[in-house]
Amino acid sequence: MTPAIEIRNLYKTYRNGTEALSGLSMQVARNCTTAVLGPNGAGKSTLVRSVCGLCTPDRGEVLIQERRIQPGSRDLATLIGVAGQDNDLDPDETALQHLWFQSRLYRMSRATAHHRIEELVELFQLQSHLEKPARNLSGGTRRKLHCALALIHRPQLLILDEPTVGMDPEVRQEFWQAIDGFVRQQQGTVLLTTQYLEEVDRHAAQMILLVDGISGYQGCTGEFKKHMHPDSTESLENSYLTFIRQHRHSIEQGGLQ
Repeated sequence: MTPAIEIRNLYKTYRNGTEALSGLSMQVARNCTTAVLGPNGAGKSTLVRSVCGLCTPDRGEVLIQERRIQPGSRDLATLIGVAGQDNDLDPDETALQHLWFQSRLYRMSRATAHHRIEELVELFQLQSHLEKPARNLSGGTRRKLHCALALIHRPQLLILDEPTVGMDPEVRQEFWQAIDGFVRQQQGTVLLTTQYLEEVDRHAAQMILLVDGISGYQGCTGEFKKHMHPDSTESLENSYLTFIRQHRHSIEQGGLQ
């Protein structure tokens, strides 16, 4: 099966001289959740922005569903949905008004929009929040609404940037039930960044670990744990920390030679 996303030899250096991506090549599998992990400065945000068309790489290619995508292209808006950390909801508009407005942006018929809104309200358990203005929604509920808006046009790929920051445990559980439902019921693909490794362990079948702008590991989450600790059962967090410590040690040793 062809990958949902393919990154080929991606480079990006910012004007201040920061090299965010250093020849990154990777693939994101279809019909599952893939988590992008790595320490601060590893290139996670630049990678996600490149996939979303918000950042133009210096060189390299980004392919989504085998299509070479240019920033701002209509194909990109059709293929992906993005739910980031930005709180760009109109504080005076209700959750339902936001959903209807989003459906009009994609020129959906009223009947199609009505059916899709009903699906998303059930998926994200927004029934009791529809008539509330955005200013009265909790942070977690706003995140769920953001995801519903991102999925209104039935994209094949959902991109989530630190989606559960600030969520209480109950809302977080509801959120992940919805995301898992999108993957399972709609054969969706999810690419997310997160610092919550227990969520990755539970919900992400695949992971990509970035270090210094390149891929230090990409593959099954379970296989990564076995690779790092073949003789014991360790959590993903412990396996991740072991990898990062080994990487830093190798850099220090190289610098001393």
